[in-house]
Amino acid sequence: MFVLRVVLSVLLLLEVVPSAIASVARSRAGLERLDQLTRLGVVAGRRLWVVSLLGAVHTVATVAVLLGLRWPAAGVAGAGAEAVVFGWVLARQLAAGDRGRALGAYLLFLAMALAVLLVSAVALRG
Repeated sequence: MFVLRVVLSVLLLLEVVPSAIASVARSRAGLERLDQLTRLGVVAGRRLWVVSLLGAVHTVATVAVLLGLRWPAAGVAGAGAEAVVFGWVLARQLAAGDRGRALGAYLLFLAMALAVLLVSAVALRG
């Protein structure tokens, strides 16, 4: 079970860490991608607080997922936070009318976050 938790956590962090860096650094590519997904207008300078919030959430969740390898409750919290973020992005995409392939990446990221949450919860119980 521990090996599964490590593998799933690494897969999740392969998405989360670059997102955290892009948000914290406010990289142009990261802002454009977030704007493309959420239509918040961050490239135009609107709602930049969301970028800062996402950077903070991704950073704290990364630490929690890593700590979750030792303390499963932290893994549940970190993966849960990421599931909320990825679910929010998906909801924004659906509200904007995205369909098909455009939803694929964030469906996968949400599934990874939920998988880490599940295996951490199982480890917490036993």
